[in-house]
Amino acid sequence: MHLLHQGEDWQSARIDARFIDGRELRLRFGVETAKKELSFTSDDLGSTLSLLNITDNIVGGKVTVTGQVSDATGKQVLRGHVDGENYNLVRAPGFARVLSLASLSGIGALLAGSGIPFSTLRGDFAYGGDRVVIEDLLAYGGAIGLTANGRLELDSKRLDIQGTIVPAYTLNSIIGNVPVLGSLLLGGEGQGLFAATYQAKGSTTEPQISVNPLSALTPGFLRRLMQPNLGGAPSTQEALGAQ
Repeated sequence: MHLLHQGEDWQSARIDARFIDGRELRLRFGVETAKKELSFTSDDLGSTLSLLNITDNIVGGKVTVTGQVSDATGKQVLRGHVDGENYNLVRAPGFARVLSLASLSGIGALLAGSGIPFSTLRGDFAYGGDRVVIEDLLAYGGAIGLTANGRLELDSKRLDIQGTIVPAYTLNSIIGNVPVLGSLLLGGEGQGLFAATYQAKGSTTEPQISVNPLSALTPGFLRRLMQPNLGGAPSTQEALGAQ
């Protein structure tokens, strides 16, 4: 382990660790290059999130996070990208409420058991001060797919997140019908593919949740669903809270 900081700003870090089950965690920041670049990998996404006191609602999975720190108006902002795979979402009462409002309570029932399985997680983020901004976060598996955009205020423990929820039958129809997919990606209309949009706002412990259960899928959403990479991270100004 190697850690170096100056005042409140981290200059470099190197961590190699193992969980009790032997799975590995690796962090590199500002060590192997002159730039303040971040490289983080973990063979157990759920245990990592629990270790960092972020959430206990993820089980298993792998994750890779890459990013770079820039200085803006005297503050450091980390902009990066996250990729994860093969994890389960368990319990998560807030998400269960979203599924219920979206008339997907059957999927929500999985949360009380082994959880909802997800094969993919990817998205971009920016972290500055006490704010995390997420952009085009996408998670999907055999039961459901969803997107998320918005921000988290860490000190005040508030959030403002919105996105789209897509049930499995819609995902299957998208992936299983290439001509339809091609038409939709080009902006075709009238294909009858629908999903639910949601918003969660307020306290992170008890957010206000609203759901529109009948929203037509947009070509933009479908492009994000099929793209291996989502593009650039949110802006530095947004991460710092500039209006």
